[in-house]
Amino acid sequence: MAKKIELLSPAGDLQRGKTALDFGADAIYTGAQNYSLRARASNFTYDNIEEICNYAHQLNKKVYVVSNVLCQNSMLGGYGEYLQKILSSKPDALIVSDPYIISQIRKVNKDIEIHISTQQSVSNSKAALFFARNKCNRIILSREVTFEELKQMIKNVEGKIDLEVFVHGAVCIAYSGRCMVSANFCLRDANIGGCAQSCRWVTSLCDENGKVYADNFSISAKDMCMITKLPELIKSGVKSLKIEGRMKSEYYIATVVNAYRKAIDAIYNNETYDEYVEDVMKAANREVDLAWNPGRPDENKMLYHEDQKVVKQNFAFTITKKINDSTYEILTRNNIKKTDVFEVISPKLAKIEKVKIIKMIDKNKNDLEICPTPMSVLTIEIDKSLPIDINDIGRIA
Repeated sequence: MAKKIELLSPAGDLQRGKTALDFGADAIYTGAQNYSLRARASNFTYDNIEEICNYAHQLNKKVYVVSNVLCQNSMLGGYGEYLQKILSSKPDALIVSDPYIISQIRKVNKDIEIHISTQQSVSNSKAALFFARNKCNRIILSREVTFEELKQMIKNVEGKIDLEVFVHGAVCIAYSGRCMVSANFCLRDANIGGCAQSCRWVTSLCDENGKVYADNFSISAKDMCMITKLPELIKSGVKSLKIEGRMKSEYYIATVVNAYRKAIDAIYNNETYDEYVEDVMKAANREVDLAWNPGRPDENKMLYHEDQKVVKQNFAFTITKKINDSTYEILTRNNIKKTDVFEVISPKLAKIEKVKIIKMIDKNKNDLEICPTPMSVLTIEIDKSLPIDINDIGRIA
């Protein structure tokens, strides 16, 4: 059987990186505290990057470090020292966009994989082949590429460079993130990591005389969710499927990565995966769509009058210690009640399991019916034996 397509997850910090790898990502991408977009993500210290690389490599998985800023002159001088520190951690690839950074990497290391960021807005095969000639290994395609265009690009590049596509997450209103709205509105430049998501601000739409045509107006696009298109994407020959979201929570990462992992595995086993199409939506809080996949989007892909959704499932707890197959120490993440029904998400489970709590006690051995305080350490006994373990997640059904 051919090697499975890569599932690539975001990782905003060390814990989320480990969560993504544990829940089925083949690789993660993360930024250090310099030269990376998503400046408000926790990001990784140099020691963190070394730790997550070691953790991933023990699992035979990969780490890609993001250096995808578009450099201003003031940023050029420090890149050499930064690069040496990053390379010492032995990442599997660097995700970059600026030609200066590409040239510096190849001066220092001729073998490290270079992946061209979506910030370069590559949307045609000639541009992809240009980067192949300049010793780059992969293109993270612009989100503005349709599926028909993707198939043609794969044919045209003839295996000379790998292609990666986004399958899940936010869709920038600008062309692949090249946005100046944030910089103009609040002096936070999206292209050096400071995006304020100004496109999502709720405003009033007025004419020049102040007449209001629409309240609660935004210029944000619906989020992308392509889990229903996985069979076609796998068949196309694309190398990697990328989930967006270095700002997203541990719960979001676990839910989305687990759903895509199980769905991909089901496809390779000629099985259905309807359960995971439904499950991935339990982490959504905005409307979703197929974005550019079917063709150029129209106004129906937009959230002009955004209706924020309530997340369907509540993040209830993380397992911190396994006592036996039905008894666990947990760290609560929200208000939980003993009478609640919970769903357990685990890479060890073939499907989402519903459980009830038989007994719930605090660290002072007090029996509880309810725990209203997040980040409390409790011991619970559930009504069935399951092969779940540390870092698996429970949510309220």
